[in-house]
Amino acid sequence: MKIILSTLKKILFWSYDRGSWQYDVMCVLILAFIFLSPNHIFQSRISAAPIIVSAAEIGPVDTDGLEQTIRDYLERQGRAVKIARVEKAEDSSGKTSYLVYQK
Repeated sequence: MKIILSTLKKILFWSYDRGSWQYDVMCVLILAFIFLSPNHIFQSRISAAPIIVSAAEIGPVDTDGLEQTIRDYLERQGRAVKIARVEKAEDSSGKTSYLVYQK
């Protein structure tokens, strides 16, 4: 039991010498966590920034079915969203985009 507690203490306080096999194992475990963990763990569930959808991407659409058309487009792209509101925006060249805010 004392060996286990001693080992946990050394791991917690990173007490192993650099170059020892224990140090190398801890480094490999950290790198495995960084590179093998799924991205969705680190993504925020609340998105403050809007999703920008170009009008050219979704094609012509009437104002009544705009939210549903954008929702369908985003689902085809692999993004299931709950839309709070949609704002129309035009840039200086006259291209229309929609700012999609999520709930």
